[in-house]
Amino acid sequence: MRSLMALVVAATLAVPAVAAERGYEQSQVRVQTADLDLSTAVGQRQLDKRLSLAMVRLCGAPVFYSRDELADLDACYADAMKASAPQVEAARAQRSVAVASTR
Repeated sequence: MRSLMALVVAATLAVPAVAAERGYEQSQVRVQTADLDLSTAVGQRQLDKRLSLAMVRLCGAPVFYSRDELADLDACYADAMKASAPQVEAARAQRSVAVASTR
């Protein structure tokens, strides 16, 4: 059974149930964003690095580098990024608005 892994961005954001009817196992990893200034390129790069590390925790890393294994990992990464995309964008927008409103 394939596992669908969902990234949870920020301390309090929750990922909606994704494709539960397709027989996926649901897992979550929290990605902290409160300490990042997402209005800067440095903050964006740090978030991208944290998301990449979270995907490895969720989906794993290749062991044998077989075509099937790499395809499964690519699918897992794509599913995780798709599931987390609304939260990632919301976190980026919220931090940008918060920074803009305090200036």
